[in-house]
Amino acid sequence: MAEPARSGILGILISERQFEDSGDGKSEGSSLVMPEDEFCRRLCAYGHTIGMLVFLFFASQAAAASSHRMRGYRLRNGRWLEASFPLPDVVYDRAMPASGAQAARFREALSTLKRRKPYALLNGSLPGKLDVYRAMQLDDALLPELPDTRLLEGAQQLSRLLDRYPAGLFLKPSAGSHGKGALRLLRNQDSDGWQLDGRDRLNRPLSLRFKGWNALSGWLERFTAAVPYLVQPCLNLTDEEDRPFDVRALIQKDERGRWAFTGAAVRRGNRGSVTSNLHGGGTALKAEDVLRARFGDEVSAKVLDRVRSASERSAVCLEQHFGRLAELGLDYGLEPHGRLWLLEANAKPGRQSFDGDHAAAGTAVRRPLDYAKLLAAGQRPVFPSTRIQRRYIQEVHP
Repeated sequence: MAEPARSGILGILISERQFEDSGDGKSEGSSLVMPEDEFCRRLCAYGHTIGMLVFLFFASQAAAASSHRMRGYRLRNGRWLEASFPLPDVVYDRAMPASGAQAARFREALSTLKRRKPYALLNGSLPGKLDVYRAMQLDDALLPELPDTRLLEGAQQLSRLLDRYPAGLFLKPSAGSHGKGALRLLRNQDSDGWQLDGRDRLNRPLSLRFKGWNALSGWLERFTAAVPYLVQPCLNLTDEEDRPFDVRALIQKDERGRWAFTGAAVRRGNRGSVTSNLHGGGTALKAEDVLRARFGDEVSAKVLDRVRSASERSAVCLEQHFGRLAELGLDYGLEPHGRLWLLEANAKPGRQSFDGDHAAAGTAVRRPLDYAKLLAAGQRPVFPSTRIQRRYIQEVHP
């Protein structure tokens, strides 16, 4: 039985994981590796220092909870051990649904748990990317940072947009993550045809040439049929070596429930890739160092100041539209002359981009628990909300 928690009880919902046997038919604690294992370990360790009981649980364990207790996993002597826990005061949803059906199961499990004991949800969610864009477009201060973004409606629309944006188009799933399914469409300069580069549904690189419009539009119709897609102008978001280049910013609630900027990192993709996501082979570096080397002290300081102010504005804007949030990861594109574009906002941001920034990485772990401690104490800030529910929920982008 877990010891009493002075600062509350935090349960972290994680994706289901099938563990490997150790060889003797039993699954030993030392062999358990959780999703986001290092991040969860650091959360548990910090929770211990502030008197908060932190444990991990699956949706199936939440669905089977009794009126007072539930099963889950805690960190003990470096190992994940299954145990029984009192029901949480606060839930931190870090589960990454692989499908709409799985997302529905997660939501139902959390609803079941809430009927057993009302809890505060630490981090809210965002709807699909198009709804997020539309909400931010209502803020005059954010509007100049947003690229033209539309729902993909078919070949005729693409043809019109290519006339409007001859430099090409960028297509991405409305609920995508890790760069999966992202495509860049360009007109071939040396022939009457089209070049399509990007990543397939399994995040494998793809590169295709089409001689005619009918062949291209037919392929795109089949590839994008399963989920809603967005289309944007193809922006020049590469570094001096023609590598995809973006800035990931992290903003989080602090121990007082106020938005605070945690840090920024530059992500660089491989040459020829259309995305800079780490899951697609990109690397991450401290933003301040990279931007200073590329633009000099004065310009890099201005860029980072715009990133900070746009992140703070975005957090307030999205919280007003979609309900209380705890943290946001925001992705910014940066053109060679320093033009900044706000590309995405994600309510389940990963931490890998900040591995090279010790201070930001530590703050990124502490702030969710500091805010959870505030919520556990019943000091829950109230925000006006015009929350919009949608089928497609955004997932984490590390």
